[in-house]
Amino acid sequence: MYIYDRDLKRLSPAFALDSKGSFFKEQAYKLGVLLSIATGFAIPISTSLTSILSLGILVCWIISGQYRVSYELLKTNQVVAVSLAFFGFLAIGLLYTPESFSVASRNLFKYRQFIMIPVYLSFFLNPKSRRLGIQMFELALIVTLICSICCMFLPHSGVDSDIYNRTVFKNRITQNILMAFLVYLAAWKFWEKPKQRWYYAILGLVGVLNTVAIVPGRSGYLALGVLTCLFLCQKLGYKGLIAAAFCIGGIGFIAYHQSQTFQARINQVVTEVSNYQETQERRGGVNLRLEFYENSLQLAKSSPIVGAGIGSFELNYRQLSQEKNQIATANPHNEYVMLLVQNGAIGLCLFLSFYWVAWRSTRSMNGLDRSFGQAVLAVYVIGCLVNSLMLDTTEGNLFGFLMGLTLAGAGSAVAQHHQEQEPEFPSSNEDQHLIRDAA
Repeated sequence: MYIYDRDLKRLSPAFALDSKGSFFKEQAYKLGVLLSIATGFAIPISTSLTSILSLGILVCWIISGQYRVSYELLKTNQVVAVSLAFFGFLAIGLLYTPESFSVASRNLFKYRQFIMIPVYLSFFLNPKSRRLGIQMFELALIVTLICSICCMFLPHSGVDSDIYNRTVFKNRITQNILMAFLVYLAAWKFWEKPKQRWYYAILGLVGVLNTVAIVPGRSGYLALGVLTCLFLCQKLGYKGLIAAAFCIGGIGFIAYHQSQTFQARINQVVTEVSNYQETQERRGGVNLRLEFYENSLQLAKSSPIVGAGIGSFELNYRQLSQEKNQIATANPHNEYVMLLVQNGAIGLCLFLSFYWVAWRSTRSMNGLDRSFGQAVLAVYVIGCLVNSLMLDTTEGNLFGFLMGLTLAGAGSAVAQHHQEQEPEFPSSNEDQHLIRDAA
């Protein structure tokens, strides 16, 4: 039920079997799996707990020898290779950034999820572990949903308070993105588990209500729309686009006329976009974001190939904003623009390559691994257009966790492939059981 030294011999004949300390490594591996599963619950709830668990996972990864599994996957799994190549190129940006090393390295650390992907992947090769990881993530979202609904009955101090926004553990943007994932999981299980449809139907409807009518997070509206289109296309093919249009249109129409929160947020977008060129008053919302994009693209022209270096955005943008007498920012609220400024066309292409390779990997998988892996990719591809999701702690950690978890389905298929290609290798019944469970 685990992967360690003996399994590496299946993956590559070049590795010699080393049974010394195997029991200790086995226990470290099992602890690493438990910590990885627990991370699914921690990410939506607590940043501090997530950091502690991540450190524990890395320690277990080293002690158990799972780094050798990650190394083998690096040679056979394109997702791991592109993930590490992307992070490696970002690290090269430390050599030519105008920002101090301490600031630049902190910015680089925000992309640590691309290092964690092969780590999580090595601990989620067992299908049972992947299932438990998703269940723990789902449990945390249900707890968040219940607490959010309870906030409706509590007194609040002002329009900017968390209680007013019906958020508990995360801000309204993050919570609505998380709720969109909960709605997707409920819809998928509603479709796949007929005996439990009433439970998942209620959960999905309450999740939709919380996202569009209770918590004012427009990124969640976008994520929910993307997931609705994807889910119906996954289940109905191209005909699903027609069903998605009616579904999104119907929900949007009802929410606009029945929810003041939803109506106010949509009206704000329309007004700010239409007034962008007419007014110089850009103190927040869409107007300010459009100004960020415009100025950031101007910065990107100075070094279009490799960028100005990791962590350089805030320094360069502050200088430009002072020249124009505009508001400074450390975040353009667009991941693609951020990468273009700091890491140039090469960094942006590597980032897009990760999405492409990961999407292709999901096509070789099946079940919830495939469907939910595509859901995560779809949300982040679109969501990164309006937010720097990789820089946000929760969204960044969640991306690394869910990518490592879902794409481990393809990684376990690699292990099974190598096992089938080496029938002459002698193995005990116990070893065969371990490989079979892992795949």
